Amino acid sequence: MAMLAGLAAVALVMAASPKSASAATICTPTGFVRDGINLTAAQINPSGVVSGAVDASGCDIGVYYGPGASGTVKQADLHGAIYYGVVNNGGIVTVENSQIHQIGDTPLSGNQHGVAIYWVYNSAATGRIVNNTIWGYQKGGIVVNGVGSSAEVSGNTVTGLGSVNFIAQNGIQIGYGAQANVMHNVVSGNSYSGTSTVSGGIIVVGGPGYGDAYTTNVQIEGNTVTNNDVGIWLTNIDASGNAPTTATNIRVTNNTISSDGVHNNYGGFGYQAGVADQGYNDKIIHNTISGAGYNPTTSSSAYLVAIDADSSFTNKVKTHANVTR
Repeated sequence: MAMLAGLAAVALVMAASPKSASAATICTPTGFVRDGINLTAAQINPSGVVSGAVDASGCDIGVYYGPGASGTVKQADLHGAIYYGVVNNGGIVTVENSQIHQIGDTPLSGNQHGVAIYWVYNSAATGRIVNNTIWGYQKGGIVVNGVGSSAEVSGNTVTGLGSVNFIAQNGIQIGYGAQANVMHNVVSGNSYSGTSTVSGGIIVVGGPGYGDAYTTNVQIEGNTVTNNDVGIWLTNIDASGNAPTTATNIRVTNNTISSDGVHNNYGGFGYQAGVADQGYNDKIIHNTISGAGYNPTTSSSAYLVAIDADSSFTNKVKTHANVTR
């Protein structure tokens, strides 16, 4: 089956939504513009460590770090922002041992925003995203985007809403030329029951087919990925929508990937894969993939597969020592 290139699942921001600041929260403009809006934040370039309760209700962003800033969010309980929980827009930021939740519209909607932790596209944002618990997001858990942006993404628990029909959530996304090591995370419950697209647990996306740089040399290791439409999804495409002819060199190793059933309805029949690859010289090695959701015998109509890496849409992929159950 051809890879699902150009999907809405990798879009992160679309329509704006109305907002009103709560009496308890002062929402200050950041100068960071999305959807034509100068987004507000509950905290901007805070000095010291941000910890404890951060109620961002009515604000677009919980904690915002701008270009050249540095800071740490540690042991915080951050919630209530409409667009983003923590934004790193060209700074050096650590987000660790925190809870970030209820990020999006109230109630959650199909608007393409609501990301718990966001490294801004092409901002050269750097830092660490480690040991956080993330849930209740509208669009995405962790997003690191653009050439020059990089992060260690490890030890996080990222939990989607389960199968929903109003938005295609993604757990962790590394995109459009960013660099990251994605290791020892637990990512679950990112599934879309509509017919137009699919959700991903861990996504690596890029290439001219998406109007941007290839995302290369990402390491995805030791993660536990459960009940996502596509567990680990590598989608680098050229301008024609085909696999690239230059090496992307992504490694997917020693991950445990499972799905307990058919939750997606792409095209009216459903598509689910433990690992799906569109790239060049990617390596899928020593992974364990199990469950009815990735077993082709489960359904006569849905396309279910443990590893979707057919040579018709990927180049020189290396798959070996994977266990499927």
